[in-house]
Amino acid sequence: MKGIEYIIDDQGEKTAVVINLEQWGKEWEAFYNLLLKQSFPSESWVHEDSFSEKLDKALQWNHDHPSQLSNLDSLEAQLLNN
Repeated sequence: MKGIEYIIDDQGEKTAVVINLEQWGKEWEAFYNLLLKQSFPSESWVHEDSFSEKLDKALQWNHDHPSQLSNLDSLEAQLLNN
């Protein structure tokens, strides 16, 4: 299926999926919302708009700011010098 890639373990079992959100974003959002409702039916805070908005902002921030590796030795030296 275009826009969907599976990650497979050494035994050939599917263990994860990568979804192209540009292509499948609306479907993913509908699935995710359904999953949240079914996973936490007694947790009303999960379903509040403010939580969803904060989660969306956090996910967008993570998308806009990719992970960075830090040189721990360099960071330690900087801390010791300050």
